[in-house]
Amino acid sequence: MDVHHTAIRVSDLDATKEFYEDGLGLEYSYDFHTDDGVHNYYVTGDELGTEIQFTHDPDAEIDPSGISHLAIIVEDADEVFERLVERTGCPVVREPATIEAANARAAFVEDPDGYEVELFSRLE
Repeated sequence: MDVHHTAIRVSDLDATKEFYEDGLGLEYSYDFHTDDGVHNYYVTGDELGTEIQFTHDPDAEIDPSGISHLAIIVEDADEVFERLVERTGCPVVREPATIEAANARAAFVEDPDGYEVELFSRLE
């Protein structure tokens, strides 16, 4: 398994792009909008491929002390989800579902401290 991305809620996507891309030198990977209008914008470094996802929802309140979720790349999100829930009894945030815009399957659970963890697998 590898870490795929960390998602951070932001209030001003343009300022975020300026800071992370122009200021730090991270590179744009891809972006997409979900059906509810949330803009998901990804940047990456140049070696490991791990990404940061900036989530801009104009209606959401921002808590700069918190992180939205940690995404873990798995071979099969459905299989890992079932095994993890069965073995640990972890709370389910969202059952496995296809994310067409990202060409992936994902499920969300909570870890022992209540942080959301995304189980993420690319579709072939």
